[in-house]
Amino acid sequence: MYKYIGNEDSISALKHTNNDTPMRSFSKNLKPDIKTRRIFKMCNPPEDIAIGNEGLVHGNYTLEGILVFLRHGDRGPLAHVRNISSVNCAGDLLNSDSFDSDVNFRSYEYFLQNLTASGKFSNVLPQFLGPFHGFPLVPPSSGECQLGQLTPVGVSQHLKTGQILRIVYGDKLGVGNGSISAGDIAVYSTRYRRTFQSALSFLFAFLSSEDFQKVTLQDSQSIAFCFNDCACPSAEKYRHRFSTESSEHFRSHPAVVKLVSTVAEIVFEMPDPTHTSDPIALRDALLTYVCHGAQLPCIDGFSVNKSPQETCVHMEQVTGLFAYTEWEARQYVKSSNLKRYCLLRAYGLMRDIVSHMLRIISERKPKLILYSGHDRTLQYLTTALGVVSEITTVPHYASRLVLEVYKNRAQQATSNQPKDGPVARDFFFRLVFNGRDLTNHIHFCRGSGIVLMHQLNKYNITEINHNATNSHSWTKKQSPVYLCPIESIIRFLHDDYFLSFNATNFKDACAIHS
Repeated sequence: MYKYIGNEDSISALKHTNNDTPMRSFSKNLKPDIKTRRIFKMCNPPEDIAIGNEGLVHGNYTLEGILVFLRHGDRGPLAHVRNISSVNCAGDLLNSDSFDSDVNFRSYEYFLQNLTASGKFSNVLPQFLGPFHGFPLVPPSSGECQLGQLTPVGVSQHLKTGQILRIVYGDKLGVGNGSISAGDIAVYSTRYRRTFQSALSFLFAFLSSEDFQKVTLQDSQSIAFCFNDCACPSAEKYRHRFSTESSEHFRSHPAVVKLVSTVAEIVFEMPDPTHTSDPIALRDALLTYVCHGAQLPCIDGFSVNKSPQETCVHMEQVTGLFAYTEWEARQYVKSSNLKRYCLLRAYGLMRDIVSHMLRIISERKPKLILYSGHDRTLQYLTTALGVVSEITTVPHYASRLVLEVYKNRAQQATSNQPKDGPVARDFFFRLVFNGRDLTNHIHFCRGSGIVLMHQLNKYNITEINHNATNSHSWTKKQSPVYLCPIESIIRFLHDDYFLSFNATNFKDACAIHS
C-alpha cells in the first residue's frame, strides 16, 4: 500500500433533497403531522428520492470512479404479522398512472420479460446472473406481501436511485458512449432475493442497455461483505456487550416496555418472548402497515380477554415506539462496544474498498463498484469510518452511500513526483450518504489535509485554503464541499485500524483475551 502514498504525511425536474418530506397519497389512514412525517422517512417512497450533494466537484478534479453501497428496497415483514393478506405491498404503484415510479416499474418489467422471452440475451444470461441464476428477476406484481421479499415499491425505489445517479455520474464515467468494458463494472450482492433484485433494478436504470449486458454479478456470503476476513470471535463479544447495553436502556423505560409488550401481542400472529421485548423488531413489523397505507392491525378482544382499547394498535402507540427507537439510535454514538463491533465486522469490506481505490488509481478501473446489501452493511461501514448518527445507524429502505474518487489534474501537473506511475497524493474521495456530504465527519479525514471548496454554482467551484482563516459564511448557494486524501484511508487501514484493540492486525484483534 505504501507505494501509493506520497512523502508527506433535464436536472431541474429532479429537485435536490431538503428537509421537507411530502406525504404519500396512500397514507390517507394516518394524520399528517411532524411525528408521522419522521416515520414516513423510513419508508422512502420513490417520488421522494432526489439528487442531493452528489457529484458537486468540478474544475481541476475529474471523477475516476464511484463505489455505491445500497440497502435493499421496500420489503415484506421478517416475521408473520396479523392481517397480512389485507396489506397491499405494491401500494398505489400498480393502481395509478400518475406516478413516474409506475411507468418506471412497468418499463423495467417489460424489458426483463422481453429479454428472457426473446432469447436475445439468453447466451449471456447465465454469465450475467452468475451465482444468482435461477433467482426470480422481479418480485411478484400481485401486491401480495411476502416474508422478507422485495416489493414492486422496492424495485421502483432503486429504479429512481439509478436514474438520479446516472444524471450525476453517467456522462463523467462514460455510461452509454461505448467506452465501458466488462472490467469497468464490479457488482456484489448478498445471497438474498431482495438484495439481488435491488441491484438489478439499480443497474438497469443507471447503465445503458448495452452496458447492462456487460455486468457479471458476484455474491457475498456475508451481509458485511467481509470476503476473506469474516471469522472473528471478538466481534461477537462486542456485539453481545452492545446488545446488553440496549437491553438495559429498554428496561429503564417501563412505559416503553409495556407499550412494546402490548402492541407486539396484536401485531405478531405468533408472538414469542423475543418479539414482545424487542422494539426494533416491532418497528420493522409496523413499517409493513405504515409504508403501504394499510390499517393498523386489530384482534378479537373476546378471544384474548382484552378490553376494546387493547385490541387495536393506535397511531399514538406507533409514534411513541418510533420516538423511543430514535432516542436509542442517538445513544449509539456513545457506545465503544458498537464501534469496536462494527470495526471488526467492516474490516473485510474496508480492505476491499481500499483495494478497489488502488486499482482506480493504477488502472483507471473499475469505474462503478456496487455493493447491494442491508441496513447493517451500511451501519458497519459508516460506524467504522466514525460517521455515527441517527441517519447512518438506522438507514431507511433503499438508502445509498456513495464514495466518489477524484483525481486532481492540476496538482499532478505541478507535482515533482516521478512520472512513471500515478500516486495516491493526486487522488481524493468524498462520502455522500442519501444525498448528504458527510466527508468531513470521517474521523481520519478531519485535520488530515481535507481540501475544502465551496459551491458557487454547479459548474464553478472555488478552492479554499483549508489552513487559512476563512470568515466566509456559507449560504444555500455556497455550500461546503469536502475532499479527503485517499492517502488518509490507506494509512488508517494499514496503521491505525486496530489501535482501539491494542493490536496491529485482524487476527490479534479478533482473539478473545481473558
